Amino acid sequence: MKARSFTSSLLLVAAFCAVAAMARAADAATKTDKNATAVKPEVMPVSADVKKSIEQFNAKRDAMIADRQAMLDQLKNATAEQQKAILATMQAQQKDLLEAQRALGRQIRDELRKLRQSQPAGGR
Repeated sequence: MKARSFTSSLLLVAAFCAVAAMARAADAATKTDKNATAVKPEVMPVSADVKKSIEQFNAKRDAMIADRQAMLDQLKNATAEQQKAILATMQAQQKDLLEAQRALGRQIRDELRKLRQSQPAGGR
């Protein structure tokens, strides 16, 4: 199970890196000098939906990290019963975050697949 989780995490990181690289390439392409004579390879556009989903996920992750830190602070001074409740809440939140990561990874893979299919055959 740990190997599967690691593989899933690795695929998710690769997807994020791919999206980040495409976003950087798109930004660089828009900032190029108009007088440049070098021919740039075509960059696959990143869907606005994917960008929005990534931003929403990042905001959710940041909020969860802050909430988790607050719970860890509460955990230090909690009774045994309170500790069990806090740990159960933290586990539920972790499951929610992992599901959100998986959903975003699926969305990114689907978007990349669509972009690859829409490219002309000789463009690679």
